[in-house]
Amino acid sequence: MAPKVKVETGVIPYFERAAAELGIEISAYPVESILRDEEHLAVVAISSARSQIATYPAVRISHYRNRTCITHLESGHEFLSNLQRLVNERVRRDHVEGVATFIFSTDGELLTIQDQIGVESLWSLEYSSTSIFDNAIRAANDLPLGRTDLIDREWLVMNFDAPKCLDMTQPFLHLFAHEPGYRINKSTSHSGYVALRGNDELFERVKHAVDYLEGVINE
Repeated sequence: MAPKVKVETGVIPYFERAAAELGIEISAYPVESILRDEEHLAVVAISSARSQIATYPAVRISHYRNRTCITHLESGHEFLSNLQRLVNERVRRDHVEGVATFIFSTDGELLTIQDQIGVESLWSLEYSSTSIFDNAIRAANDLPLGRTDLIDREWLVMNFDAPKCLDMTQPFLHLFAHEPGYRINKSTSHSGYVALRGNDELFERVKHAVDYLEGVINE
């Protein structure tokens, strides 16, 4: 029987694509999204039966119109090091296997640990050497884990979910004319995420794309 990994329903298509690209048979165990209204930090760790641990850089999670906004955490080196050390120590101490998403307050207090892949992991599809989805599949099959290095440090990712009645062709023409650097990755015909890298008004530019895709604005 193929192994299963807990995956939030909204990101299952990305999990299935990662499995297909690896050529591995595996199933997603669907779970409901865990929504947190307050701004918070997330660190994902993945461990395998081989006692190999892959820990990802901390990201900051905020919200815009009930959409999840994910950015690289810009903070002091000591603060980031403390978060990573806490995560690694907890994974080893508790013999955690598979996915563990550590949720922290913005001042570094550990709030909860989730054992599923959620929307917080979408950023890794674009800006990590090996995505969280990819490494979760490797861990479930007891395969060596891939590197988790950031491939870019100035980026922002936001998910979207457009009404089914909207035409999803015309917005692409407008958006790529407006900003050729957009990366729009769809999980269904009307949902997915927008990613953009750079160091100039990232939130405003990604917000514009999400608003346009969802029909909130039309110019």
